Formats: sequence, structure tokens, C-alpha cells
Amino acid sequence: KLWTNITWSMRGNFLSIPTDTPARNERMGWSGDINVFSKTATYLAPVNNFLRRHLQGMRDVQRADGRFTDVAPMGGGFGGTLWGSAGIVIPWETYQQYGDKALLAEHYNAMKRYVAFLESKQNAEGILNEGPLGDWLSPEGNKNDNTAFWMSYQAYNYDIMSKVARILGFESDASNFDQKSASRKALFNTIYMDATTHKTVKSGVKTASMGPPNAAAVTAKTDKGQVVDTQASYAIPLALGIFDATNKPHAIAGLVETVKRSNIDDGGVARPGYSLMTGFIGTASISEALSANGQHTEAYRLLTQKTYPSWLYSVANGATTIWERLNSYTVENGFGGNNSMNSFNHYSFGAVAGWMYNYSLGIQRDVNSPGFKHFNLRPVPDPSGVLTYAKGHISSMYGKISSSWSVKNGRVTYHFEVPANTSAHMTLAVKSGAKMTEGSRHWIAQGDAYVQELVSGKYEFVVE
Repeated sequence: KLWTNITWSMRGNFLSIPTDTPARNERMGWSGDINVFSKTATYLAPVNNFLRRHLQGMRDVQRADGRFTDVAPMGGGFGGTLWGSAGIVIPWETYQQYGDKALLAEHYNAMKRYVAFLESKQNAEGILNEGPLGDWLSPEGNKNDNTAFWMSYQAYNYDIMSKVARILGFESDASNFDQKSASRKALFNTIYMDATTHKTVKSGVKTASMGPPNAAAVTAKTDKGQVVDTQASYAIPLALGIFDATNKPHAIAGLVETVKRSNIDDGGVARPGYSLMTGFIGTASISEALSANGQHTEAYRLLTQKTYPSWLYSVANGATTIWERLNSYTVENGFGGNNSMNSFNHYSFGAVAGWMYNYSLGIQRDVNSPGFKHFNLRPVPDPSGVLTYAKGHISSMYGKISSSWSVKNGRVTYHFEVPANTSAHMTLAVKSGAKMTEGSRHWIAQGDAYVQELVSGKYEFVVE
């Protein structure tokens, strides 16, 4: 049902432009939503030309100083870095899915202007202060330092720019962006991770209060070094590859701890372990950050949680699309005073479908082969056993790519379909000594993974 709700929210909002919601006067192309959902959208439907046209709309209203407006193609808004970065993220996600190099070429100059604009917003310490919005509508958003998220996306934007520059043959630009990315990441790791406690901390930079009328002000005080230690403070930089080798293990441990424990929300209420304490931006990062670092059990526990706040809380309460807020409605508080800004059809929190494709089904792009000429199959069955099967497919330019797994009596059965004129690098997690079967072939697994190159065709593997 969650999956169905995600697809219906996409259908309801991908009309002419990727809208924020079809449900109220705010039927506009807010970029924060499509920033975090663009990857998922490319897996759900053939949206290459739809997104290409929206990028043209973003260029049409790009400001003279290079800033992408928070809303396109109308202009205006009050988002900042996490909204404007859609102008960098969308073309990269679209290129990886469809291999359209021309899209990158026509958008490249606008991308360069935007990263230059962000650079102009760094303060004397080098900290980016271009908001005001952070992890929008997070249950614990008041604890965060939004500058950490802005800096994370700035460094990630440089990473994308270096890759795009090389694809287009601009080697000098690529080297420049590599250096800027490394510099941003080094500064981030110095400022936002305490070397003693190994927890995320605040920078002390004052930021503007955020939001539309009736939104709570989130203004950072002079609180440099104050512990943050929230889910988003670890998940976003982890998902974007910002933590260095020293801090990354601590960040993974911090994320796991914040997911497993009970957390106090901004209303002073203790929420149970495995609650989703992230907002628009962090929710798109948290499952990726967990599974990319081997924490699949925690990722599945988050996915299958049914108490508030969680993905399935809305499903348990009758949702037919994805809600704007994790608390758009709750049993305990009804609409909770959210009537001035509340929608029951927003796709942002549905970005978890990207994790479902990439990790549960294991259908992953090969960064060196855009467009799925070659791809990876790395399915991860639920280690906790709550989910006993998963199945699905994507429609690539070469045809249907399908993946499924089911678990019964300790036996895991996988099915894959690889389209004509493509190939896939398959990796199955196994235990050394496990019995494996493919058709009439039987063997004993050696090591903790089984790897095989698959050419076009249908396959069944059994592991027991």
C-alpha cells in the first residue's frame, strides 16, 4: 500500500511540472521536493523529457546572480540551498538513468553559475549561509544546524559538477571542482563533528528564521560546539559522501544509535525507537545512508515501523497518497493545528521508493554505464524476517529489468530478468558453505558473497 501511495502521489503531481501538491493554492514547482525525489522518479517512470523541460523552466527564472529560484517556472520561494540544488541534482540523476549527454550540455552553464552563487554566500570562516530551510518538517528539526546540510549539498554539488565536466570534456573545470569539493569536505569534518565525543555539533553561525507564516522560527544562536546528534545530522552527509575516513565510522554508529533509540521531538514528546525523525531532505537520505554502509536491519526496521512517526503510520490511518507531514493527521492530535499548511498528497516522503529499488530489489545503476546498458543486481532480503518477499521491475530503454526474492523455511529464492543487449553484475549475500542452485547446477558457496555476470535472459538462484 505504501508503494501504491507513492506512485499515486507522483501521478497526482507530475502534471505539466513537478508540483508541490495538487491539493491547495500552492500548486507550484517547489524544488526541494523534486530535488529529493528525482532519483526515485527516474525509476518509477520514463521522466527524462519531463524533467528536461522542467530544467529549462529552472533556467528561465534563474536569477542574474546565478541563484536557482526555489519555485520554477514561476520563480520566488523561500527555500535556499536544499531547494536550489535541484538544479544540480536533477540533471545528474536523469543522465545516470537515461544516458542523455545532451541534457548535461544544455544545462551546464546554468549549473556553473549556481555553484558560483553558493560560493559567494560563504562567510569569513568559509561556512555556507544560504537558506533558510533545512530538513523541512522534521519532527526534531529544531535541534539541527541547517548550515551543516547546506555545506553537505554544496560539497555534493561540486562532486556532481566534476563528473559532469569530465563527461563534457572540460577537464580544467573538473579539476577545479574536485579541489573545491575536497576543501568543502575538509572544512565540514572540522566544524560539524566533535573530535572527542564523535557526535555532530553546531557551527555557531546565525541563520535566518525559516518558513511561511505560522511556521516555527528556527534561528541558530551562538551555540558553537553544542551537540546536535540527530538522525538527519548523520544521514544527509553520509548519503552524500561528506564524512572523511576518520569520521565516517563514528557517523555510521551515530546514525544507527539515533535510529534505534527513543528521541524527543520538538514538541517535547518521546518517540519510540525506529521512529522516522527526519524531514523532506533527511528522509530521502536515511535509508540510503544505512544500507550503503551495511546497516540493512535498521533500514528495514524503519521501513516496517507502524507507529508515529513512520512511513506506515499514514498507511495504517487510511492514506491513499503520501502526506506532506508525518503528522498531517495523528490519532492523538487530529490535524494538530496544521490546517494553515497541510496536504495529503506530497511525494517527498515517498523518496524511500528509491531505496526499495536500489537495495531491497537491488537494481542499481552502473556509474560507468549510464542508461542501464550494464547495471548491478544486489538484492538484500530483510534480515529481520518481517518482510518475506519483494518483487518489482523498472522499464529501462533496453526493456524490463526485474528482480525478486522470497524467503521460506530458510531458503532464499531469487529471480532476475536482464533485457536483450544488456548485462548485469549480480552479487548475492550468502554464508560460506551455503548450498546454491541455478537450474541443474549445484555448488557450495565460498565466502560471504556470490558474484556472477549475467547476460540477457531470465534467471533463478536458490540459496539454502
